[in-house]
Amino acid sequence: MAQGEISPQVRETGKSRSQRIQIDYFRRRGGLYYLKWWLSILALLASGLYAFYVIQWPGAVVHVSTGPLALAHASFENDCSKCHEDFSPIASDAMKFNPIAKLSHIETACQSCHRVDDHYREFLTADWKTVDQNCALCHRDHQGRDHDLSSVDNAACTACHAKLNEVCSSNHQPRVTKVVTQFTKADHGDFASLVQGDPGKIKFDHAQHLVPGQVDANRKGGLTIAMLEPSKREQYRREGQADDSLVELDCASCHEFDGNPDRNLALAGDSELGRYMAPIRFDEHCSACHSMNPNGRSDDTLPLPHAAPWAEIALLLESKINGELLRGNRRSTGDDSQSVPRPGEGLGTSPAAPRLASASTVDQAVTMVRQQCLKCHDEDSITDASIATLTSSSSPSLIPTRWLQRGLYDHAAHRKVDCRYCHAAAYAGSAESAPNPDQNVMIAGIDSCTGCHRNLDQPVSDESAALWGDQPTWAADDCVLCHRYHAKRPESSEAAP
Repeated sequence: MAQGEISPQVRETGKSRSQRIQIDYFRRRGGLYYLKWWLSILALLASGLYAFYVIQWPGAVVHVSTGPLALAHASFENDCSKCHEDFSPIASDAMKFNPIAKLSHIETACQSCHRVDDHYREFLTADWKTVDQNCALCHRDHQGRDHDLSSVDNAACTACHAKLNEVCSSNHQPRVTKVVTQFTKADHGDFASLVQGDPGKIKFDHAQHLVPGQVDANRKGGLTIAMLEPSKREQYRREGQADDSLVELDCASCHEFDGNPDRNLALAGDSELGRYMAPIRFDEHCSACHSMNPNGRSDDTLPLPHAAPWAEIALLLESKINGELLRGNRRSTGDDSQSVPRPGEGLGTSPAAPRLASASTVDQAVTMVRQQCLKCHDEDSITDASIATLTSSSSPSLIPTRWLQRGLYDHAAHRKVDCRYCHAAAYAGSAESAPNPDQNVMIAGIDSCTGCHRNLDQPVSDESAALWGDQPTWAADDCVLCHRYHAKRPESSEAAP
């Protein structure tokens, strides 16, 4: 046999190899089979026991939760049915793939505790109305006890406001900026209040009132402490001032911290002290300097009420004049006495009886009071009809209590910032103060906000920082700092978002 050849006795064929395999091998069960079988049985039993535990054992439901609820909702952490319903997903997008699901249960569950208004839902398309019902779209729970549910990511706002033309129905296109992507003047737009102009009906020159004595420098006639109503002198007296010192007003002389006094436009979380300034009232802020009497104010004059019907003013003036005549402190028409007579006596011709005020005398006094009213008001505002309307509890103030109708501004949080940073138009010499100082809107534009509420890579000007005091030079630019989604709007409002 040649070298390298295989002996016929040892050559293996395919048939011989197949005979080595036991044909019924699959019928035989080894140890590995029984191990997998028992492991499967144990897994099923464990799953069943765990499911029974989760369903029946109090408090075990947290095992299938995606995370602890926020502190405000912790009381019903073990009752998932408070928010969840079978076959109804939280995500509104899942509605497209689940025809038996209903999203309304989410809003219904939230509204059982949080009675808030929707967000211009009547102006939205059908698809976006469905999205608006999903409270969990913005308020994501199961993020831990310390999670702030009211802190909403900007992306939740820009999801709609970056394309309002698509979100709003064709019959209700928005009148505000239709594309908002971030908080800059270019991508947000300026405040609507600056475009609309001053809605108030009061003629008032802020710059003139901030001058000492309320007169220009080197001019006579400055108002002194002694000229004020006695009961108001200490209110306006500064430390070290004598009675002959000039009255020096500042912003705090008239503007005081308050919550939102306009209940028709109150927003969620909008009543905190300092959110707005208290309304300006004549008796509290104006009467000390501006007398409601025809001949000025003195210690023995009768103060006239503000915003009273003219018939009442005429009656009070007539009573005042008659009282002076009867006391001998006033001459009646036709009295040619040479000195002040006592009742029934006097030099010259004394009438047999004291004469009462004539109609012309009373009319003259009323006219003098009207001239004082017109220093601040126009003719339309001082008619009896206007007075009756303006003094009702539901009437808006002649001086708006809110200038930013669609946003919030917390004056208390910015109390260390110099007032002139945002209200430069109220000061003499500023470019914004002229012309027509009583018609200018005394608020600054969005540029005054973005100086602080900005991206960290943007610089801060030295001029701005000087007016901020020791306030931080940077703050977040989150939408929810100034805007509230659930804004309460007047029922009669027809304005689009």
